[in-house]
Amino acid sequence: MADVRTAPNAGFASISDFFRNATQSQKKEVFLSVLQQANKAQREVMEKSAKYTVKR
Repeated sequence: MADVRTAPNAGFASISDFFRNATQSQKKEVFLSVLQQANKAQREVMEKSAKYTVKR
């Protein structure tokens, strides 16, 4: 998957411009990339939380 930060190189001036003019495949690629990043961040938070949870 392409890095989301490459969007300016694709010729989109802003995020609203992207959503107005991007193809469905471009939107899907960005969505899946953001979803993957969010899942990774959530997993990291859950792992850190599990380490510091006080067991009673």
